[in-house]
Amino acid sequence: MSDTTKLVAALTTNAFIGATILILFALFRARKSCEWIYMPRYNPHRYVNPQQRNGWVRPPLLPDGFVAWIQRVIYLKDDVVYTTAGLDALMYTLFMHMCLKLFAFCTLLGVFILMPMYSELGHNVVVSSDGARTRPQGIDRLSLTSIETESNVLIMTYVTSVVLSAYACYLLKGMYLKWIAYRYRHLISNAQNGMGLSVLVQYLPEKLQDDVALATFYHHVFEDKFESSMIPRDFSRLLDLRQKIDDYSWKLELAETKWEDLQQKQKENPKKVAKRPMHRTKFLIGKKVDSITWYTEEIENLRVKIEQEMLKERKPLAQGFVSFNSAVAALSCEGIRAPSAVPYAMLHTFAPEPRDVYWPNLKLTHKQRALRTLLVSAATFWLVFFWVIPVTFVASLTTLSALSRRLPFLAPIVNANPVITGYLEGFLPGLALIIFNILLPKILLLFAKIEGIEADSWMQVSVFKRFSIFIFINNFLVITLAGAVFDQIDVLINDPTSVIELLGNSIPKAATFFTSFIMILGFVGIPLQLLNPGHLIVGTLMKKTLAKTEAQQDRVEAPKFINYGVDYGKHMLVVVLGFCYAPIAPIILPFALVYFALGFLTIKFKVLYCFVPTDEGGGAMWPELFSKIRVTMLVAHLTLAGILALKKNAYVTPLAVPLAIGCWFYTGTLMSAYNVRGKYLTAEMAMHLDNDTVEDLGGGQKHVAFAANETRLLLPAQYDLPGTDACAYADAGDSAVATPPCARVPTDSGENVYSAYLHNLVHPRDDAGNGSGGPYSKGESVAPVSVMCPHMTRGQLCGTDRRV
Repeated sequence: MSDTTKLVAALTTNAFIGATILILFALFRARKSCEWIYMPRYNPHRYVNPQQRNGWVRPPLLPDGFVAWIQRVIYLKDDVVYTTAGLDALMYTLFMHMCLKLFAFCTLLGVFILMPMYSELGHNVVVSSDGARTRPQGIDRLSLTSIETESNVLIMTYVTSVVLSAYACYLLKGMYLKWIAYRYRHLISNAQNGMGLSVLVQYLPEKLQDDVALATFYHHVFEDKFESSMIPRDFSRLLDLRQKIDDYSWKLELAETKWEDLQQKQKENPKKVAKRPMHRTKFLIGKKVDSITWYTEEIENLRVKIEQEMLKERKPLAQGFVSFNSAVAALSCEGIRAPSAVPYAMLHTFAPEPRDVYWPNLKLTHKQRALRTLLVSAATFWLVFFWVIPVTFVASLTTLSALSRRLPFLAPIVNANPVITGYLEGFLPGLALIIFNILLPKILLLFAKIEGIEADSWMQVSVFKRFSIFIFINNFLVITLAGAVFDQIDVLINDPTSVIELLGNSIPKAATFFTSFIMILGFVGIPLQLLNPGHLIVGTLMKKTLAKTEAQQDRVEAPKFINYGVDYGKHMLVVVLGFCYAPIAPIILPFALVYFALGFLTIKFKVLYCFVPTDEGGGAMWPELFSKIRVTMLVAHLTLAGILALKKNAYVTPLAVPLAIGCWFYTGTLMSAYNVRGKYLTAEMAMHLDNDTVEDLGGGQKHVAFAANETRLLLPAQYDLPGTDACAYADAGDSAVATPPCARVPTDSGENVYSAYLHNLVHPRDDAGNGSGGPYSKGESVAPVSVMCPHMTRGQLCGTDRRV
């Protein structure tokens, strides 16, 4: 079956499914009963953390029209996204917008220049596996395969690649400037509310693993600039007990609700005798007990154990937090590279936000961390290696005719019906690849936790690093090579030296599979994210059957969180495919454009109205994302250079490698110029923060005063965003009052924000609902292991004040 038939089958199937999903979304979004699915962020009393702590505000109210909401979401300013969802979410939407602009430009060049040129001027002759000599047909005529050797048409291919690369570099620089602008706002906001003035001290030497000793050391170094310090203790046992209480409380509430329903039914029909809910203490073999009585007793026993656990003393962990009352002091402390003569001891890094810390990994020493990193790296290597097997099988599905020759029992299925064969080759391989990719993120996140990474946002960066490498090797290289080798294995056996020519001719052919793959992602995968069928079907059934009380309703309605490491990895695969195949097989570009157009709309809608941030990494993903885009450009240029070398054009072949080198060095210059500049506040900004005033920053830049009650922050002119107010309130559509993220939030003198968070997280709830789940709590399902000082009693904060 021809590639054109496969592509048409995939396009028809995916377009129909995607249109159906979008219509269902538009219908359900307009229903008031589905507001908890599609607009949970619009209820700040339930889903937004205390606004005086994080500054997130309600997003603007969307119109009720069938498609009217689309225009409103698209034209919402970046400042609204920043104040509503934070810097991480803003960089996510900006990345999707950048990719949308990039592939819109690529599509214009590919559809109106390259594809007509390849179709009309291509006269190449291809030798098939059976020795027949034919000209490319169907969509192959729209690719570089149709251009014969030494053709001058390749000059236009090279020029197009240069133009696309130049535009990509222009967009990347603009993204870096926006990242720096909002990064400065984020850092200044954190410095004003106290969270940005803390340093994580890693691998404390034994003599400083004491609250008083650590405080004394930093007080001697920084004197009155030192605010407080805190060394966590391991209270994993306590959190295990707290988690059991939460689980039993949930089950107790279900049992009580069921008992009330049974009593009500007995009142309506006295002949029915209501029996109290029962359950077995162990699966199938446990003793059968009264659920309400048993859970109540167990909860009381756990509370007694918690009180006993809180009185125990525990050894300090290997890492601690040091807070300052000066931005200059915090910046200086982070820059100290050798505070101790002990190797690898007392490494300084700016501390993540309290809710972002992954507390179990703070107990690891440097040797333990190094060993875990080595083991995780080895496990990742073997995972990539063994994952080649299922991916190679998926690649073989793209050439069912070749597969049937090796496995004769498949011949009747392949030859039975051309429509079925086209459907299998055009739709199922891409779907199978997506299913395989779903399994990876959980494994990679487990690797990040085992490795010993100290913050959730840092784990997301680690997941993205490994996931992007994984999908590049298995989803790009393996599928491209495996499909070509499997189809031409006889030629390779007879003439092994033909492997280079084989790959050069076969890489464009893999575009059919990758185009079908992007179709599924764009036409089906992205609309499914909008529809959210898991919440829509399962959540609705649970609300109507199991969730009777308000607490049960809240648990069912809990919105999802953004898994940045996985999401960015999926998008980067489309970037790799689109950029690599742009000059080779431009038929892929319109579908990449559809993917990022729908993706941009979906992501912006979700981060504003659906996702609730559980932590804030301050845009830490962007530098790593930029480095992966840089590698993508290099791979695309080298791929094009290899194909042009096979085409043997004397004019463009010598220029292909210099293009790759030039883009590599330019993007490297951007990284060296902007990475460090955006990672920290400048010393000058830190000084003005300490003085509560910003005066002339020089060079025609804007300047504005920082008073204690000031809520406006104007950045230097070259980073200021036109037409935006740095601390503009989002139009909530009602009288809701919110604190913008750059407003000063005073804290009690000497209070350590990390100890306060941990105390609120670990403190048992009382009957009024007070206690655990403080202002930074992520919720019961993702609560990290908590730690406290051994001398802490109820109502006290953990930490050492410099005045003690």
